[in-house]
Amino acid sequence: MTYSSAYILAAFSFVDEFIRFRDGSYLSHALNVALFVLLLSVVYLVFQLYIVRSRKFRSGSRRKILQNKINNFLSELIFSDDQSEEGYDDQISKFKKRVPIDKNWCKDLLIQNIIDLDRNFKGEVTSKLLSIYFKLGLQDYTLALVKSPFWFYKTKGLYYWRELKYGGKLSLVKKLITSKNPNLRSSALITYISLAEDGPLSVLEEYTESISLVEALNILEIIQRKKIKKPPNLASWLNFKEPSQLIFAVKLIVYYNDLSSADEVVKLLHAENPKVRLAAFEACRRLFLVEAEPILRSRFAEESEENQLEIIKTLSEIGSEDAATFLLDLIQSPQTSEVVIASMYALSSLDGDFEQRSFESNESLKAAKAHVLDPYLSE
Repeated sequence: MTYSSAYILAAFSFVDEFIRFRDGSYLSHALNVALFVLLLSVVYLVFQLYIVRSRKFRSGSRRKILQNKINNFLSELIFSDDQSEEGYDDQISKFKKRVPIDKNWCKDLLIQNIIDLDRNFKGEVTSKLLSIYFKLGLQDYTLALVKSPFWFYKTKGLYYWRELKYGGKLSLVKKLITSKNPNLRSSALITYISLAEDGPLSVLEEYTESISLVEALNILEIIQRKKIKKPPNLASWLNFKEPSQLIFAVKLIVYYNDLSSADEVVKLLHAENPKVRLAAFEACRRLFLVEAEPILRSRFAEESEENQLEIIKTLSEIGSEDAATFLLDLIQSPQTSEVVIASMYALSSLDGDFEQRSFESNESLKAAKAHVLDPYLSE
């Protein structure tokens, strides 16, 4: 008999003696066994929680120590009197021996610190930080992330490149724009526009997927930050078939104040998609396209309440006397309270005699007018 077999038999014998009554009955000890097992489970759970907490504490302490080393290293490297290539290489070589540079968590911490510094400095310091990124060998790590088979690692790598303003692998980024994964596709699109220097918005002409509100806001933020010039063929983008792309094209027309596209914007007031029409209503207001007024009035009855409110808002800024008459007729016909209030505000901006108009025969309109005229209620 082997040692392990003897040990197992002894264990069974111990359990047998523990739960056996003198009369040989096992059943009466079932509760004791259950309590014994529960006690062991609780002890095991407490032990495991202790281990996890200890590891977390040690990990936190280790990261804190490394963070201090990184802070000192980057400060010395950037503001050191010795700015020679040899001095850089020597300091970096010594630093790599003092930290677990082969660990991914250490690389992540280094990259994030470089990114944080890059956000707070400009000019020469920014180029130094990118140089440090390469000299630490972090480019190999970020490239491995982007080439990973897992989309969440890819997006992490793209985020690093985007924040570090590293555009050395744009061809690889562009390939990911056609990914089937929406998160990766979105990240690649934002990264490409953020990093490309030559006509970055032209990629939208090849993009076949929808553009979410978050993506649109991110792209507009990049356009503002990089001061990207208006695409030469922007007006042709109003022929996009995908609704969200078309809506974004309208937003770009407004952003660049492209009045040469006014006729095409007005045509979109008849678009099939209600969201596209909504974007066109707003564009008419922002671009002050007074020629759109008759169409806005004629379309009002066919639109949803959301679109009706946008039409009223637009008429309040570009409307003529005809618009004032239209609004006056509108509030005197059955409408929702939101439409009535919006119309009353619009009428107050278009009608010079608004304060003298009397709605005594209609208590709800009288209250709506009072609401518009009361500066406290208007806030």
